[in-house]
Amino acid sequence: QGEVTIVSRGGGMTHGGVVLKVDGAVSMSLSTNSVGLFEAFSSNIKPASLMIVSVELLKPGKLGDGVSTIPFSFPLQPTTPTRPLLDTYHGVYICIQYTLTIDVAKSGLFGQPLHESTEFIVEVPGKKAPAPTPQAITINNLNAKKSKGKLLDGQQFCVTAHIDTTTLSITKPLTGHVVVESTTHPIKSISTQLVRVETITATTENPTVREASEVQSIQAASGCVSTNVEIPLHMVLPRLFCAPGATFQTFQLEFELNLVLEFEGGYTAVQNWPLKVFR
Repeated sequence: QGEVTIVSRGGGMTHGGVVLKVDGAVSMSLSTNSVGLFEAFSSNIKPASLMIVSVELLKPGKLGDGVSTIPFSFPLQPTTPTRPLLDTYHGVYICIQYTLTIDVAKSGLFGQPLHESTEFIVEVPGKKAPAPTPQAITINNLNAKKSKGKLLDGQQFCVTAHIDTTTLSITKPLTGHVVVESTTHPIKSISTQLVRVETITATTENPTVREASEVQSIQAASGCVSTNVEIPLHMVLPRLFCAPGATFQTFQLEFELNLVLEFEGGYTAVQNWPLKVFR
């Protein structure tokens, strides 16, 4: 709910009606890295409608001179029961937005229409919170699943990591700790990286496009990291750029956590966990 303010000068303003429109939709685009430059710009992926509202606030008439205030309210309800409302989300290839538009129709031959729009943020209340899912793992030079660069001759390391839960409320920080048990070569930095994974199915003929991109990275330790010291991990999930996971016929939104260990000499080890984000 809210109010519309219209300011008129010089004896008031004749209008052809004031209409409020609300549009909630999921817009999608393809990555040029996955389908090529031409296909990305020429693809026509229709937005998935979540909510449509149209309310006539004023019938055609005249507003008095000065400030006119028009109150409004509307329920937040999905267009169809099979496609519920989703949290506002600004991603790279998927964007969930809710826009409120006010149109003041012109009256007469020389009248000028007025148009104003603004985005409003939607946070959908969640249900019962799932149970925590703590994760603990030991990363060493033998079992590192993802890495960049090559191990130096004789390089060995052992790092233990604990994540308090990978089933995460979007309103609470991600927490945990990491301990460098031993290493033959200095660790230059330890950081946590929040990754968005956006999956889009453009058409039934085209294959599914899945793109991962960084949301934010937080450095937990820098320099020659000491051994046998518990280093805390703490990450606040950013508003708008992170949202509860969603799966629909044409798109899927997921999040992951990377623990990145960067060594002197160019070798980097990465440990990945899928996150289940809820509200």
